[in-house]
Amino acid sequence: MEANSEDMHATSQNTGHKKLYLRTFGCQMNEYDSQRMAQVLHGEYNLTPRPDDADLILINTCSIREKAENKVYSLVGRLKKFKEQRPDLIIGIGGCVAQQEGRRLLRRMPYVDLVFGPQGLYSLPSMLKEIENGKRGILCTELRDDFPIPLITSPLPEPNPVRTFVTIMQGCDNFCTYCIVPHVRGREVSRPPGDILAEIEAVLNEGVKEVTLLGQNVNSYGKKVDAYPSFSGLLRMVAGVPALRRLRFTTSHPRDLSRDVMECFQDLDTLCEHLHLPVQSGSTRILKRMNRHYTRDQYLKTIEELKSLCPEISLTTDLIVGFPGETDADFKDTLSLLRTVEFDQIFAFKYSPRPLTVAAGWSDDYIPEEIKAERLNRVFELQKEIGFRRYKAMEGRVEEVLVEGLSKKNTEELRGRTRGNHVVNFLGPQRLIGEFVNVKISKACYHSLRGKISSPAG
Repeated sequence: MEANSEDMHATSQNTGHKKLYLRTFGCQMNEYDSQRMAQVLHGEYNLTPRPDDADLILINTCSIREKAENKVYSLVGRLKKFKEQRPDLIIGIGGCVAQQEGRRLLRRMPYVDLVFGPQGLYSLPSMLKEIENGKRGILCTELRDDFPIPLITSPLPEPNPVRTFVTIMQGCDNFCTYCIVPHVRGREVSRPPGDILAEIEAVLNEGVKEVTLLGQNVNSYGKKVDAYPSFSGLLRMVAGVPALRRLRFTTSHPRDLSRDVMECFQDLDTLCEHLHLPVQSGSTRILKRMNRHYTRDQYLKTIEELKSLCPEISLTTDLIVGFPGETDADFKDTLSLLRTVEFDQIFAFKYSPRPLTVAAGWSDDYIPEEIKAERLNRVFELQKEIGFRRYKAMEGRVEEVLVEGLSKKNTEELRGRTRGNHVVNFLGPQRLIGEFVNVKISKACYHSLRGKISSPAG
């Protein structure tokens, strides 16, 4: 789950009189956690897009990559001036960097009032009360392997939501040698299916049309509790909720993608034809060093089986280049895999060692930065060619598009998403936001499509 998000500051509709500035770094799980922060503070705080106007500033952090972590330190450093101007301002740091660094953050930035991990966000109301009563430097980074995610049905922070996330499990048991997630989010714990369904029904009642089920490895859902359904069973339960129009899920570990889950793409009309399946490397040797528990051939066999069940499926992936010990031959295997699979999009990154991980100690095999940069550029150039060719093949087709909002580059246009997760920009009235329309694709761009409305969707 590597797609980045760096903002979450909508105008809330709750009745609170205090103002909250909320900034998010990281993946979809962090976006979901920020949504929960706003929900647990519902009734007391309204969201504001301006940190200089806030009574409470919360920074939700990511430690998956060094770049995201450095952005957090830069931002929090700039917030010091607001604290100097208004001593009553409360500043909190949450998320994975907070879990990782803990008290070191409080020592490094004494103007920060509280530091809390992903599990600690549910204690925000009580921690804020303590701060209002004069306590400072609060730390809440306990990480329980059996922590139950509470059911919260407060309104979503974004007014008139179109699509949202619902987490089905937390933590990870895989311990990939490059990944810090098990150390900052704990071990795998599945939520009760009843809580998941209740949360989905609550967001659908607010007008949500599309739900994405979240987990560090959704394919492992329910494996530790005999009374819970398997992930494929959960998908079938969720797909049966009457008001749900679209269903997605992320992230899947290739090792655990079962035939039952693949068949859901064939059987469930609600489940969109898109799968994010992180491969990380095209080299079996590097995959073994990463502790990924599958080979290149096994990954390709999974893709072949998936395409046989759902030929129209859109595939995306994550890649790490320059992993310790990656040779030119290993890297060529990655380029070869890209050509073989033909992903619609990829998220690729240079390897950076993360604290607490096994690979961080492999300094003897470290790849120079200039080689990592050159390899990343070659990956992007190849994918640019592959992605554009796949997008070009969509020209002339009519696609069902869920209208999400205004175009990011031209506010006179609308932006929506196909079932295959392709972004489409087109002219249309704002009243269509939140609705389904049929759009004829007229032009392919490198990361999006352009089109023209042909009719409302059924």
